[in-house]
Amino acid sequence: MKKFWYLRMGDDTLEEALRFTQKADAIAEFRRVAEELAQYDQAIYASLHIAPSRAEVVEYPDFVLSLNESGRVVTEQA
Repeated sequence: MKKFWYLRMGDDTLEEALRFTQKADAIAEFRRVAEELAQYDQAIYASLHIAPSRAEVVEYPDFVLSLNESGRVVTEQA
């Protein structure tokens, strides 16, 4: 069964999570948003959830994403 990567940023609900077919694409989208917010001294965190469908996405994430002080995306397995 195919698995998808669901990116949940900030206060997004599980239903609002963006679906990606590759982890790298989800991280790139997070990086884009995080870098834009960093220009205004704002930070955002995100979570990645691996699931075969949106209906099967669970609250507990597989990975947590953040942008560190040097502008790199930090991916921590939850």
